[in-house]
Amino acid sequence: MQKIPTIGIVGGGIAGLTSAYYLSQKVARSKIPHLRILLLERSSRFGGWIQSNQLEPKYDSHVFELGARTIRLHSGVASLSSHSAINTLKLLEQLNIFNSQFCPIEKTSAVYKNRLIYHNKKLINLNDLSLVFGGKPLRYPPVFYALYEYFSEKGRIPVQDETIKSFIYRRFGHVLAEDIVEYLLDPLFKGIYAGNVSNLSARSVLKKIFNLEQRYGSIFHGLLKTRNDKQKEDPVHFLFDDLNLKDYSTLLNKYAIYYFNDGMEILVKTLVNHLQSLPNVELKVNQTIKEIQFQENTQIEISTQSNEKYHIDHLISALPAFELANYLDSKRDEILRSRLNQIPFVNMIVINLLYEREDIFPKAAFGYLIPSRENSHLLGVLFDSCVRHQTDKQKRGSQLTVMMGGAWFDQLRLGQCSDEQLMHIVSTELKKQMNLDQKPLFYSIARLNKAIPNYYVGHEDVLDDINTLVRRNNLPLTLVGNSYRGIGISDVIYDARVEVEYLNLETMKRKA
Repeated sequence: MQKIPTIGIVGGGIAGLTSAYYLSQKVARSKIPHLRILLLERSSRFGGWIQSNQLEPKYDSHVFELGARTIRLHSGVASLSSHSAINTLKLLEQLNIFNSQFCPIEKTSAVYKNRLIYHNKKLINLNDLSLVFGGKPLRYPPVFYALYEYFSEKGRIPVQDETIKSFIYRRFGHVLAEDIVEYLLDPLFKGIYAGNVSNLSARSVLKKIFNLEQRYGSIFHGLLKTRNDKQKEDPVHFLFDDLNLKDYSTLLNKYAIYYFNDGMEILVKTLVNHLQSLPNVELKVNQTIKEIQFQENTQIEISTQSNEKYHIDHLISALPAFELANYLDSKRDEILRSRLNQIPFVNMIVINLLYEREDIFPKAAFGYLIPSRENSHLLGVLFDSCVRHQTDKQKRGSQLTVMMGGAWFDQLRLGQCSDEQLMHIVSTELKKQMNLDQKPLFYSIARLNKAIPNYYVGHEDVLDDINTLVRRNNLPLTLVGNSYRGIGISDVIYDARVEVEYLNLETMKRKA
């Protein structure tokens, strides 16, 4: 009996599901359409931290998001690729949910333009900063900082990697850098990574900016040199002939971010429904892995806690790096395990709150972030009702989300706090920061253990070591997910597509 070649995917979050999706397309185009795709998920549901909980009708069916609630239409400072955003749009079109779910927010809207931070015991709007005349929280006009960095010869040295804080201090000098780090980048990366700029890698997190500075000796010199050179900065997109920025130019010019009408989890549910309709794809939940063994015949054996064994020909791991490390052989894969465990993760607490009043927000905005020097227990606050105004304007009440923990989780001893203590902290902080003195109608508290990876200095070297070990030991292993090359939803989806594209299915054909 001829064996059916099988590719196994472990982890049913967005990385695992999109890997299965793109792999199913690739298999359909290949000469081995009978190849089997097996996806194993530990919990009883798919989606990982992407979880949209709709409240009861008595609360007007407000949607509480556990994880991300919006997706960017443009690559940000921490983005993997300039084409990752349109790749996600293409996916929505292919899944036939673009028209029904795509809810964009215009660049001219107050929600996008108003960028608030909590500074000196009050909320200030960074959008009020004048390029020439400046304003709070900066001591000098922004143009002065740019000109100093452009012309400064100080700190123009080759650097393998450094922290974001060190990078900015090297290029702007101590006086100017303090403003940029403390009031702009510190809160920004609290909002993205829940991470500390004193630890995060400039090379990995500010990849484009760091590379430009190293190449041209100046950040702004590099930006000016390459401002009309968008295609060359992302050569990987040439793998795909359907990712043309011009096809989406009207949309990209008008809108900045978007959310889904029914919540972010609709993407997960639609992917699951599509994959379950395919004859060669099998999705399994409640599969707690006990061990993953790479065998001498280049096969892989996956053992579960319920004593099931799966034999596959290639493994795509969409698990967090530390979780994959726990399943590998402690002796044979000792070095690979150690490298995977070098990628740290931070714990988060997410508190969703619904209030009766509709005028609780000091200003229409996405929310606000809090610099570390303000000594707050909060990382930031998201104004969900402002973000979802297009679809929720008929709903009663106001909804917001409080983010806590991250790199400061242990320092603040948040793991020792009861729900009552957390709510007391939140109520006190919201009263102080946005004058909100009202008890919520309804709230939920989620404690997310090892929720977000933080790319520390040396992250790229860790990735190089991991890739070298996989190649040297001829391991049939592909790594996807936010542990490695980007944490945004579009980055994770695009990365999964790229890695699947690089996968050589001819080796599966020879095993059949």
